[in-house]
Amino acid sequence: MDEFMQAAIDEARLGRAQGGIPIGSVLMRAGQIVSRGHNKRVQELDPIAHGEMDALRNAGRQRTYRDTVLYTTLMPCFMCAGTIVQFK
Repeated sequence: MDEFMQAAIDEARLGRAQGGIPIGSVLMRAGQIVSRGHNKRVQELDPIAHGEMDALRNAGRQRTYRDTVLYTTLMPCFMCAGTIVQFK
């Protein structure tokens, strides 16, 4: 399995261990992990704290996202897909 997908799965497991929904994401650039995130809807009582949003938030401000790849353990919802498209 791809190491970045495995890292996303590890994030999903971390979310589950925290009592949350097991969805994880990893943002990668040039073979390096830029950030990680997992779904925190349950833990933070936040309906938009999805794994993809958490990974993007954890990446901080990037000059560009065009050369990044977002790995996620579940197909992004419309909200996350819109965010991904906006910052591509």
